Amino acid sequence: MITVRDRTEVISMIFRCCLWLLTASWLSGVQANMLWAVEDEQGNQSWLLGTMHSEAAELLEIPPELRTVLESADTLALELVPDGIMLAELNQAMHLDGSERLGDRLRPALYRQVVDLLEREYGLSENGIARMRPWAVAMTLSLPPPQTGLFMDLSLSFRASAMGLDVVGLETLDEQLDFLQGMDTDMQIRLIESAVNDFEVMPEVFEELIEAYLADDLDRVRRLSNRQLADLGPEVVDYFQQAGLIERNHRMLERAEPWLADGGLIIAVGALHLPGTGGLIALLRENGYTVSPVPMTR
Repeated sequence: MITVRDRTEVISMIFRCCLWLLTASWLSGVQANMLWAVEDEQGNQSWLLGTMHSEAAELLEIPPELRTVLESADTLALELVPDGIMLAELNQAMHLDGSERLGDRLRPALYRQVVDLLEREYGLSENGIARMRPWAVAMTLSLPPPQTGLFMDLSLSFRASAMGLDVVGLETLDEQLDFLQGMDTDMQIRLIESAVNDFEVMPEVFEELIEAYLADDLDRVRRLSNRQLADLGPEVVDYFQQAGLIERNHRMLERAEPWLADGGLIIAVGALHLPGTGGLIALLRENGYTVSPVPMTR
């Protein structure tokens, strides 16, 4: 039986995957707004919202403009709406198969650093850590230890459901995990090394990211993200841009189109899915939609 606690934990872990993208992605063609009105040629009204998958209290406060949008909408589309089956699938995906162990893939000194951090800061046991896949280790160490599990996306989902909106997902868990599992081992290990080396400054980085988000300053988010990836090489940047953003943007828009045709849809996805030539704003416009910024009062 899946308990409320289990459900909160799997939602937390999935959205931590998405937050990892926000802190380790690249964007161009910056447009500095988080909320956009989307209108098709027939005048059907929908909206696009860039989120930050974080549990920071400031992000859980709903600006009045967004509250008005929620009152006008019929459907909220998130990247993913998890359920009990996904809990088991995610747990399985994060762990190595058979007798293989994390220590088989990492040099001994790095393995000890990983175990020490995950035990001390995240409360994990070495038995569990030893079975984690490298990408799961990198993802975990790249994010602050969770406190409440109530992320902005989850808060929006609860609020939307309480207001009578349908809450739907634009991706499956397998599709999101394909991005993480598609990285070669060398890339995953480099991400672990970077996360370990930068662990002490991570809280400052997240404070800056939150400030940039609340200021609608995607250009500042770009600079912070580029700084995160600066030492990892262009192939890492290219992979995150193509597999983590552009390919997923096309898929999410295709999935959203039936609801867009009826209007009343809020697409709420990580902010870095919005801008750039392969971002959702540009893709919507290429498909004939009028997309206009909606300033929010914070």
